[in-house]
Amino acid sequence: MVYEIVIPSIPFVMGYLVTYTLYKTGLIRKSLHVNLWNFILFSAFLVTAVAGFILMILLDLGLITSINLGLLYWHVEFGITMALVTLFHIGIYWKSARRLFTGGRVKS
Repeated sequence: MVYEIVIPSIPFVMGYLVTYTLYKTGLIRKSLHVNLWNFILFSAFLVTAVAGFILMILLDLGLITSINLGLLYWHVEFGITMALVTLFHIGIYWKSARRLFTGGRVKS
């Protein structure tokens, strides 16, 4: 099975850059930008997690159907997209995100 990385990621990356630019130019509030992308990340995680859980159940039961391949494809595609958007999110908000990695200690 061949997975696409660039094509499904383009709308998310472009959308992220658009909302980030709107936030930086003052056309939308930062909270709207952050909440929108937190919701998108959560939704992508939910789709990825549910698909993975269903695949795990099907595998444990030994069921191989046409659903498995389609579900696996979308599980991976949403995971790739989620990973890219997460990297953008962490990169742009590194000052607050690094607290997650330093246990709340941030050097000035």
